[in-house]
Amino acid sequence: MTAQTDAGGDGRILTRCDGGVATLTMSRPSRRNAYSTAMMRALRMAIGEVLADPACELLVLRGEGASFSAGGDVHEFSQSLALGPAARQASFEALVADQVNPVILALRAAHQPVIAAVRGDCVGYGLSLMLASDFAVAADDALFSTAGIALAQPGAGGQSAFLSRALGERRARELMWSARRFDAHEAKALGLVERVVPVADFEHALDAEVTHIAHGPRHAYAEIKRLLNAAGEGAAGQPLADQLAAEAAAFGRSAAGADFAEAVQAFVARRRPQFGQAG
Repeated sequence: MTAQTDAGGDGRILTRCDGGVATLTMSRPSRRNAYSTAMMRALRMAIGEVLADPACELLVLRGEGASFSAGGDVHEFSQSLALGPAARQASFEALVADQVNPVILALRAAHQPVIAAVRGDCVGYGLSLMLASDFAVAADDALFSTAGIALAQPGAGGQSAFLSRALGERRARELMWSARRFDAHEAKALGLVERVVPVADFEHALDAEVTHIAHGPRHAYAEIKRLLNAAGEGAAGQPLADQLAAEAAAFGRSAAGADFAEAVQAFVARRRPQFGQAG
């Protein structure tokens, strides 16, 4: 099975299911697979279809070309600055709640193992997708960032939940406050990816991991995933769905502010933002 979900412009989501292995490719290489609103919708639809297909027993997430995903499309975000603060808040909260959160929840609830195949940029929403996977194979050219704070945003897609559970509150705060880039070796040391391989060996190593997991005891994998999800929520402050809803609300509130407008304008103009000048 091969399918394509167009997202308008140059963006699309490609899906292929072969031998029980579904590969979902985020395809917008001209923007390093950055997500427009249309691509977010297309991803939500494609993931829903793949996970509902009984022939697809394992899911691989990847980006076309040399990047996994550069996150949200800030150039599209800039169009929202014509809206008033209240309208902007409602728009961004709805975007996260309706397009981002369902994808994260679907990946975590899926009985299929989900493998993230990461090269190049893995930023913002791209990082969230990787964190929502069950296993990550990263090439040694991969670079990671929470990214949100660069746009005066708290982040979304479960970053606050996944990072605090994996790293503890203080390390999670450092990554989210700084939005610094870190490489694949640091990501592995932090426990955020399971394999790091040279770029030249990436496809071979990915195929080996996919084959190994695909030929394993699928029902046991699903039970382990269910148990770990339950254990993680039991140790956390609130269930993932509630944390995602809180992130969506925080994203909307931040989008209404002057710092968000300044950050987006600075990004588009390729200058350093000057925060705290108004509002």
